[in-house]
Amino acid sequence: MTLIDSALPSAALVTCSMLVESFAQAALVCTGAMYMATSIPVILGIVYVLQNVYLKTSRQLRYLDLEAKSPMYSHFLETLDGIATIRAFGWQRRFTATNIKRLDNSQRPHYLLFCIQRWLSIVLDLMVASMAVLVIALAVTIPGGSSPGLVGIALNNILVFNTTLAYLVTYWTQLETSLGAIARLRSFEAQTIPEEKPNEDVVPPDSWPEQGAIEFRNVDATYKSSSVALRNVSFSINPGEKIGVCGRTGSGKSSLIAALLRLLDLESGTIFIDGLDLRVIPRGLIRERLITIPQDPFILNGSIRLNADPSGTVADDLIIEALTKVHLWPIIETRGGLDADLNMQPLSQGQQQLFCLGRAMLRQGKVLILDEATSSVDTETDKLMQEIIREEFKDRTIITVAHRLNTILDADKIFVLDSGQVVEYGAPQALLSRDSAFRELHGR
Repeated sequence: MTLIDSALPSAALVTCSMLVESFAQAALVCTGAMYMATSIPVILGIVYVLQNVYLKTSRQLRYLDLEAKSPMYSHFLETLDGIATIRAFGWQRRFTATNIKRLDNSQRPHYLLFCIQRWLSIVLDLMVASMAVLVIALAVTIPGGSSPGLVGIALNNILVFNTTLAYLVTYWTQLETSLGAIARLRSFEAQTIPEEKPNEDVVPPDSWPEQGAIEFRNVDATYKSSSVALRNVSFSINPGEKIGVCGRTGSGKSSLIAALLRLLDLESGTIFIDGLDLRVIPRGLIRERLITIPQDPFILNGSIRLNADPSGTVADDLIIEALTKVHLWPIIETRGGLDADLNMQPLSQGQQQLFCLGRAMLRQGKVLILDEATSSVDTETDKLMQEIIREEFKDRTIITVAHRLNTILDADKIFVLDSGQVVEYGAPQALLSRDSAFRELHGR
């Protein structure tokens, strides 16, 4: 995608520019020395042969360069992930040696690519030098062939002609490589089975969901590995209710959210939101209308304004108001405001999650899904997020998958999952007052 997004446009622009410039310089050379016009077909033939040889070799070396860098990047990421273990067992020298070896291997194709670029430059320099010698020789030997001024124009353009040709061949090769990336992307698109099904064509009104009523009716779901994710799950959530979902690891909490967002296909059963069957609604539209805050902050490459409002439909004053409520605007304002790059802001994990909460406040949906949104933040940030959620989303349906059970003690209902089933549900205080699975989880 980097080739298509950045390399292709620049390569196309420079190639067209160098092509026009090379024709203009060739025309000026021929104007200064008319007898050079007969050499133009020969020069074009030489450039074509050079381009063919350079293109084939360069393309293969670029592929080898990408393949050689992949092990180095993988080793680097693995080292970062396991840095504590490496230091604990004293493996620094071994990992350093492996990194140096893979770094050396990754530079071999790059060095060869550099060599053929120098070869191309030398060949073009020799060709242009031959042209200059030919112009001078003919100007001296042919009486009255050209005036000194026109010969000077020809020589002046010949001096820079090799640079123009080198740029033309180099960027033409880059353009060919980028076009190959488009072909691979089209092939990938053709071979990838689309997520949407033919019957998912019902577009609900723009105000949907207006109330936030949710119903699971006999829902069964499995993963491709045939492991059961959800088994005969049935429940209903009234508009505006606050629901807490808990359970042990692997109990089906994330699968429940995945089924609601149509990330997991159902084997049987139906899910309704405000009376509409989710099976007939486009999946992208469902995810667009439901507000979701995952465990890990989702940050785009771009400005704070883009991250807060990717659709570009919210006024700046509303964005500032939301960031103020999550206690981030004073920090952002001093570092460039809404136009600053969010990735350049020194925000902690908790502050990034607060930013995601502020982004959710700008959405108009009636259903908020929190998938362990506060599990990776400190206690103070967790408390602040809970206060903001209670105040700003009090009229919306909230489903909270909780890691810290104290964050869902004020929910209207608690759903306890085990092995893909809802084993018990009810008010949190009622579940805590008796011998229940929720009480057991809360006491651990």
